[in-house]
Amino acid sequence: MRSSPSARQWPLRLTPASRSSARRGFWTALALVSSASSTLHAGGYFPGTYGARSLGRAGAFSVKADDLSAATWNPAGLARIEGTLLQLGNRFGYNALSFTRAPTLDWGNLNGGVPPFVEFSEVDNQAPWQGLGPLLGVATSFGLEGWMFAFGAHAPPGVPREQFPIDGGQRYQMVEREVLMIEATASAAYRFSDDFALGLTLVWISVPRLEYELVIDANQFPGEANPVSSELDMRTRLSGSDAFTPSAVLGAWYRPARSLELGLALSVLPASIDADSTLSVVPLSPEIEDSVELRREGVPADDVSLTLPLPLTARAGVRYRHLDGDVERFDLELDVAYESWSRVRRFALETDGLVANLLAQRIDIGSIAVEKHWRDTLGVQLGGDYAVMPEQLTLRGGVFYESAVASPGYTHVDFASGTQLGGSLGASLFVASVEVVLAYQYRHQPQVVVSEGDARVLQETPGSPCREPYTDPALCHPQYLGLGSPPVNGGAFRSHSHLLGVDVMYRF
Repeated sequence: MRSSPSARQWPLRLTPASRSSARRGFWTALALVSSASSTLHAGGYFPGTYGARSLGRAGAFSVKADDLSAATWNPAGLARIEGTLLQLGNRFGYNALSFTRAPTLDWGNLNGGVPPFVEFSEVDNQAPWQGLGPLLGVATSFGLEGWMFAFGAHAPPGVPREQFPIDGGQRYQMVEREVLMIEATASAAYRFSDDFALGLTLVWISVPRLEYELVIDANQFPGEANPVSSELDMRTRLSGSDAFTPSAVLGAWYRPARSLELGLALSVLPASIDADSTLSVVPLSPEIEDSVELRREGVPADDVSLTLPLPLTARAGVRYRHLDGDVERFDLELDVAYESWSRVRRFALETDGLVANLLAQRIDIGSIAVEKHWRDTLGVQLGGDYAVMPEQLTLRGGVFYESAVASPGYTHVDFASGTQLGGSLGASLFVASVEVVLAYQYRHQPQVVVSEGDARVLQETPGSPCREPYTDPALCHPQYLGLGSPPVNGGAFRSHSHLLGVDVMYRF
């Protein structure tokens, strides 16, 4: 049986060798808390689409873009708008995520020297409903021929919140996260002729809330491992925000033939989210009190800064228009989207001289870089509109594919990192100068199964004296030599989302 902390003379004194390991383990754990807090699902932070028209076409909108969502899809598309356009919309969602951890041997709870075989129940996202994903803006020419200007704000696509049980099989990966993000845009587009336009959007990204929580094992005993639970489990939470991150999108639109159009949009400003954050570490056991204190220059402090790089993106599309005289009866668009998520090789946590008192030990903290092993992604979207009754009723639909942002071994519950597939349906109803747009999209991740042997998301063990290369049998548990701590993401990951978009547009 596992001994109690009191039986081991809690708290322990660290040796100089184990002190270095404690520093690495504890602050790597906190850095991982930080690093995961902005990830939202496959494709990095911002998967999916926004704007009901683009949602109904499954994101095949880089060429067709002719409403306020063009500010991000392709700013040149704003030049298609005539007069003044007011647009108000919202995206509702139901985001189902589940994880069943693979059975494991509980080496921290031996019974006569034999570890019990532990099986885990499936855990589900307990906060699946997403009620707010707004889009608001206006576009006008200000009376300048050939020009169109637009100003707006929207919530980028993604899953803003996830919550799992504290005692679930995912506890060492994540318990809860919430990310609220707003993008404000200012755009200008100029139509040089009936066949060519350019556009530019300046983006102000604001993150008013960024929270992430997971459980870490603060056990410091040499050679010990607790893959299921520990008496020294700590609930660790990061809370932060970032008021301003700039970005920019440049777009072009060209019509080489009457029935053929091409579009291209590029993000042209490398950027990173720099979040001012705070840390809190709270023991789960009521027998442990005030086990972690954070100080700077002898004064209590808990502030850290977090850097999350953003990818550069490129979208290209080709659109066929089927014309009946001067009336477009239907169109079909094929888009390809490339996102350089390989730019996100690591997340950086800067503590600015923060010192931790962990288990009565003073630990100086430096800058932390955590490898994430993300890779570039490719998305393909095919969609179109059909004017059932021109200027009265339009139907639309589409399908899409997005490649995985992470290899299976790094699959995690905080985002659906596998391949994404799905389809959309939508419609526009025109009444005088008002257009009401409805759209539905289904997103599905085929099940990702990770064996415990292939899993590379490891339990965070704050004070473990086992350190790289994790091969010392006197300090490391023999079952996890070469790893340092138990892998915790072995198991089956499932994810799907239902999205509903509603936009109202008024033209005058």
